[in-house]
Amino acid sequence: MRRLLAAPLLLAALALTGCGGGGDAEPPTARPEPTSAVEDAFAPFYDCLAEQGLKLEETEGGARRVDKDANTEKAQREADQACRSLMPTQLPVDQAQLKRDKAVSECVRRNGYPAYPDPDPKTGRLPESEALKYDTKLPEILRKCGPVSTEDQEGQGSAAEGG
Repeated sequence: MRRLLAAPLLLAALALTGCGGGGDAEPPTARPEPTSAVEDAFAPFYDCLAEQGLKLEETEGGARRVDKDANTEKAQREADQACRSLMPTQLPVDQAQLKRDKAVSECVRRNGYPAYPDPDPKTGRLPESEALKYDTKLPEILRKCGPVSTEDQEGQGSAAEGG
């Protein structure tokens, strides 16, 4: 379940690190190639921030973000205001992750939760469920079911251990 919640939280953190405004840093001469569909969705926003003069940095994973130490808060606010319209309103769903998450849902259903939902194909998130939220047995089943190999999706035996 933690893995299913990690992506939206990571995306929110990514968006927050991009919020900021102007400065006197020079825009990069060549934009790095996005390494994921999410980074690709944020590319126009980060290009705009760089055009507003913000200094950007690259994470270990290759994603761009605002270098908060190299930009003033005022500059970050001004650039954020100027570029806010380019912030993606809906992020693309990683289809490989969606497939893995669907496999976890299938495993959970085979292990005693027949009504356990699939992730939403548009958002990649599971629908909210108060009943599942407080179920004390579910974390153990989720550990048992994640990660699930594609071979296990055929319904052969138990899922791979781990999580």
